[in-house]
Amino acid sequence: MVKKAGSIPRAALYIRVSTEEQARHGLSLAAQKESLVKYAAAHSFAVAGIYEDAGISARKPYTRRPALLQLLEDCKAGKIDVILFIKLDRWFRNVGNYYAVQDILDQCGVSWQATEEDYETTTAAGRLKVNIMLSVAQDEADRTSERIKFVFAGKRARNEPLGGRVPTGYLVEGKQMIKDPETAPAIEAYFAHYLKYGSITAAIDYVAERFGFHLKYQLASAILSRSAYCGDFHGVECPAYITKEQHEIIAAKRRRTVRKTAQDRIYLFSGLLSCGECGARMGGRTHKIGGVEKAEYNCPSHYQKKGCGNRTNIRESAIETYLLDTIDQRFRAYKASLSFAKREKSSGHSAEIAKLKRKLSRLKELYINELITLDEYRKDYTPVMERLAQFQQAGKPPKHHAPVESISRILCAGWKETYKELTRPEQRAFWRMALGEIRIYPDRHIEYDFL
Repeated sequence: MVKKAGSIPRAALYIRVSTEEQARHGLSLAAQKESLVKYAAAHSFAVAGIYEDAGISARKPYTRRPALLQLLEDCKAGKIDVILFIKLDRWFRNVGNYYAVQDILDQCGVSWQATEEDYETTTAAGRLKVNIMLSVAQDEADRTSERIKFVFAGKRARNEPLGGRVPTGYLVEGKQMIKDPETAPAIEAYFAHYLKYGSITAAIDYVAERFGFHLKYQLASAILSRSAYCGDFHGVECPAYITKEQHEIIAAKRRRTVRKTAQDRIYLFSGLLSCGECGARMGGRTHKIGGVEKAEYNCPSHYQKKGCGNRTNIRESAIETYLLDTIDQRFRAYKASLSFAKREKSSGHSAEIAKLKRKLSRLKELYINELITLDEYRKDYTPVMERLAQFQQAGKPPKHHAPVESISRILCAGWKETYKELTRPEQRAFWRMALGEIRIYPDRHIEYDFL
């Protein structure tokens, strides 16, 4: 609820632009200010102050943003009721910083609004949507940051190229392989766009529109798989466009590629479903039931006569319903299992393990002294060893586990209601953000892992 001074809410107008954004997009402080002043007047807000952070990236720690720090001080002093900015990325692109500042605002009873986007924090649904979108933005920003750091800080001494044609985006100069200054901006933008959205076609369209650089699909696909772009051209070092880690991320994305359909249909679980029988990725298709199109998935290996016995055709709505009904309980169990593993790692079940080892020792003595037969020894030995292995394994945490805090923000109170209001592309992004793989078995049994 917005506090009021008299009857008019007091609004702080926050504007920010980095030097790069100003140069590239002309996203000036003046333009933001004009937009916010008009918005405040149209919605009967009293402008309590205008806070400008010029030439500062939204990824920098909020403690290095002077205007933001002054704004927070004014919030603490009770001078502000609501903060206005044009877009969420003017406020933050870093999840950790966002929540650190949000805690301060919550204590002060101050809300915020993005005037040109559908975000707000005055309702539970609004806060949930921010959680979801910030988690996506953080992932995108982190990957882009890794690429930039590598390109500018990771240029190594270069060897001479082995000869022959070099990949698109490179030239040979002075017996050294360098980035082609004419095509490099487009190639960098192509990688950045693909890392964000995972679509070759969308990335091709983006660089064609922005740079006038036209890539054929086959070449664009090859660029994503070649190691030259992460600094290794047939064993010769060359300037890199992406990091090796990003190269691996791209490979993983391509295994989960959301392929564009002929009718631009959106399948919620594209790239997530695999066959529980053979491991192949399951494809989506639609058919009409009572004049209404229904989406369903099946294993292509069965229909391509590759020996898979999974003949299941499962409707998208059935998968969605199952996930909506079970994911909260499964995630609670998952968090509990991590906590249990952590506790057991510290305790190590030392007393139980010692007890089982003593029992094994006694069995050995009985057998050596011929008080029991070999069959009797084996009969008692096997369950004791299995139990011992269970206790020892319990103390080992999983090698890989989902980002619990990130998923907790997505699956917070009221998330199902907000999920229903998302568009289909947003719903697909939601599942890809929370889940790593969904397996469908011949008996229609569904299993899934968190991301």
